[in-house]
Amino acid sequence: MKKMFCVLLCALVLLTGIPFIALASGAEPCTIALSDSATDSDRRAAETLQRYLAKILPAEPQIYSDATQKADFVIGGMSDGIKSEAVGSYSITRQESGPVFIRGIGRRGIISGVYAFLRDYCGCRWYAPEEIILPEVSSLSFPETIDVSYTPFFEYTATDWRTMCDSEIAEANDLTGNGCYISGFCHTLTRQFCSRDTYFEEHPEYFALHKGKRTPNQLCLTNPDTLRIVTGEVLDVLKNRHDPNADLQIISITQDDNSDFCECAACKALDDKNGSHAGTNVTFANAVADAVKEAGYDNVAIDTFAYSYTRKTPTNVVPRDNVIIRLCDIECCFCHTLDDKKCKENRSFIQDLADWGKICRRIYIWDYTTNYFETPCLYPDFGVLQRNMQIFYENNAKGIFEEGEPSSDDNAEFGELRAYLLAQLMQNPYMDFDAQTVSFMNAYYGAAGEPLYRFLQRITEKSGASYFHHLGVFPDSTDTLTCFTAADITYAEECWREAKEKTQNTPYYARVERSELCWRFWKAENRKGEFSPLHATLYMRMNERKNLYDDLARMGVTYISHARRNREITECMSLVLLRCPGKWCRLFEEPYWDAIEPFILWLYNTLGKIKRV
Repeated sequence: MKKMFCVLLCALVLLTGIPFIALASGAEPCTIALSDSATDSDRRAAETLQRYLAKILPAEPQIYSDATQKADFVIGGMSDGIKSEAVGSYSITRQESGPVFIRGIGRRGIISGVYAFLRDYCGCRWYAPEEIILPEVSSLSFPETIDVSYTPFFEYTATDWRTMCDSEIAEANDLTGNGCYISGFCHTLTRQFCSRDTYFEEHPEYFALHKGKRTPNQLCLTNPDTLRIVTGEVLDVLKNRHDPNADLQIISITQDDNSDFCECAACKALDDKNGSHAGTNVTFANAVADAVKEAGYDNVAIDTFAYSYTRKTPTNVVPRDNVIIRLCDIECCFCHTLDDKKCKENRSFIQDLADWGKICRRIYIWDYTTNYFETPCLYPDFGVLQRNMQIFYENNAKGIFEEGEPSSDDNAEFGELRAYLLAQLMQNPYMDFDAQTVSFMNAYYGAAGEPLYRFLQRITEKSGASYFHHLGVFPDSTDTLTCFTAADITYAEECWREAKEKTQNTPYYARVERSELCWRFWKAENRKGEFSPLHATLYMRMNERKNLYDDLARMGVTYISHARRNREITECMSLVLLRCPGKWCRLFEEPYWDAIEPFILWLYNTLGKIKRV
């Protein structure tokens, strides 16, 4: 169904509209009425509108629980004007200078409608918790007639990038968030359901037979006792946490994060019959879903993975309508779009996406947007974000989870920008990506927005310039920007110099400085710029590395690797002597570096005294 793009439509009507509310300082406050059939969600939406209008206008609006009262806004009521019955849909309507009606379907729809009104008619923006724009005006002007209707592109939208973990920012940007998961979010089998800690010692037969031995790392999905236990535990969760009025509740029945799948005779036969380990996975999820449906939980879905060894579509089992298949693209390349036929890394995923679409009513996507191995480093995936989101929508995905970096300790890259853009794309994959990028950059970085935008353009242009190199989610820094030339580095340096110069002695400077960590980290790992032996002495390079360490620590970055959390930030001067320190870190753990560190520090201090090497 073709969507109505609210921002464009609102901009058009605003150009031709006439004033509706004109509240000068000291004027009567505007009024908000709840419809006669208002729900608790409608009341919360009205209170949200009241709270923000109180910050925008001189006088705080009043709320009436009587729709017969003459009001400027009416919240809730019949779904007039909404073009779809999908949960999350909303309408904003007004006729002949009358009240503005905001209506929505489900809890998500009405609150989304309020935030859309604040965004599109009042100029509010929620870029990040530290960058919320609420204009203060003496009056608001609306067009005489408003007729806006929106249907969500996806029923579920979430990301764990840090800024969108803030509930206000997430809700304002129309993210459903992970609150609909009422059990664990992922990797629940053996951790939450049929727990290894509870059952493995006495009942190893409940667990996977892998390479001839029982392992606590996965379950045996054809064992009837395993199914009985998991089903009972799921129903117990629903007894305690089910909300019959929720738009959607999800229980995750997902494999643990390893490849120790069961190879017992029964599991192997079922998987062989389906040509995929998803055979046992989907069959098991279907059985749990049937029990949930039989128990009368109509707004509950069972979620399971198509991940790693279960990613390939089964040939002889079809997911139930209340089963969600969460398809993960962790093996893919993210400097080329997923539908780029020249990219060999992405061809099989596109085929799997198409194949799951043929048998599955509810595909959710688990997409990856971060560098797991060297989190503070540049991750130049901005050029694929929009097209990939369009691909998900065009292949009938119903939900999107964008994995990022939820820890403020690790966020030293353009995490705030990426989180905002992903949220906008989940609202509308066809939005003006460039305009939204510029809007964020100017708001978040002030005068530095323009030069940093140019920097992002350059790294985006070069990230996918070669089909001999690809960008996975575990790249060493030397595997990013492989086509960057000396001229590109000079250009990038000038962008950062200009950004810092324009924001010196302003509140924006700290944001520029923190974001620059990713560029400095890339240079350190690639031995470029001030880290290059062509441009600096050994002591100077070691000193720059120490400066980088000091700044990472000062700005709260405690880990360099999301995937290997034991690898803390360390001064570790020995690594500056190596071409690819990230790769060396993979070969030797901390004790090795700790053993040689005293000698390297002695060398650093000695060179510092003579400064002649």
